[in-house]
Amino acid sequence: MNTSQTAQLFKALSDENRLRVLSIIAKEEQCACVLLEQLEITQPTLSHHMKILEEADVVSTRREGKWAYYTLKAETIKAASDALSSLGDGAPESSSSCCCGSKGEELTDEQQDLLAQVKERYVRAAKMVTGAQAASCCGPQKSGTASCCGPQGGGAVTAFAASDSLGASLYQHESSEEIKALPEDALLASLGCGNPTAVADLREGETVLDLGSGGGIDVLLSAVRVGDSGFAYGLDMTDEMLTLARKNAKEAGAKNVEFLKGRIEEVPLPDKSIDIVISNCVINLSVDKPAVFKEMARVLKDGGRIGVSDVVATNGLTKEERAAKGDYTGCIAGALSFEEYEARLSAAGFSDIEITTTHEVVDGMFASIIKAHKNAA
Repeated sequence: MNTSQTAQLFKALSDENRLRVLSIIAKEEQCACVLLEQLEITQPTLSHHMKILEEADVVSTRREGKWAYYTLKAETIKAASDALSSLGDGAPESSSSCCCGSKGEELTDEQQDLLAQVKERYVRAAKMVTGAQAASCCGPQKSGTASCCGPQGGGAVTAFAASDSLGASLYQHESSEEIKALPEDALLASLGCGNPTAVADLREGETVLDLGSGGGIDVLLSAVRVGDSGFAYGLDMTDEMLTLARKNAKEAGAKNVEFLKGRIEEVPLPDKSIDIVISNCVINLSVDKPAVFKEMARVLKDGGRIGVSDVVATNGLTKEERAAKGDYTGCIAGALSFEEYEARLSAAGFSDIEITTTHEVVDGMFASIIKAHKNAA
């Protein structure tokens, strides 16, 4: 096994669900039906994970009737172990190829630091909602309590809360019945700058993906609108938000939803499996925005669309000027300009791009609705 194959294998093993698959099939062949039941995931999600394991030559597949049956290829695991052992001897096998592409590129130290800050901010928010951590001035607040948050001295935004510009109050125009049907914690955990479900024009039977789904409010609203024949996925990188979202889905009685763990730069879903991608003030937090737009295009069906809420900067504002108006985790410093947003969506294969401002968050920075369609192949 050369270094390229070893890298592909360990990338395949980097997901918790795929490791659980291997533990289930380690002793004997297993039906996909068994994996679906034990992992509690949907068929498209299982198919995505099994495709990655098959490409890494970790599992073999046979079909019987309507089901696939999977067997662990122990020889691949042994070959990888032998290859790693050879590194200790100072004689790794060289290879000029790379299996991972842009998804496998390592983050810079600055990007790693920003990612850690974003994770910490949203873990703290989830704990505040669930009561695992005491609420601060700028934390989510239970109904009947006051919040002093919002833009702070000097016009800089340092954190989110349910204020006029950011957070749960932006859902006030939703159908009162829809909001009443949601667990309070789903609304409290909203740290966004808009309400993408209000403008996404969701249709019966569609499959929706929410990038950075947090406490699950947009997933739950989407699930209602696409009906029993549709499906809504939420993607989040923090265990705390995923636990909160799954709790909220259970309380809401939502059956046509699934919350996945992962980064929005590497979506764990198959190509062309989604009708519409939504997101609420999360893309600006990404440390690799071109990768996010490419992933959106990959998972969307031809002609699929996006309905995104995000903070967008006035054209001409420098990186330093944006940072002076607010920090990265406050969705300010990492915001793209109007020109940058349109150019990067176009480069990723989108057309009919519309960016409409809804309100000013800080001077020169606007909460906006971004719509676009994926170009047909």
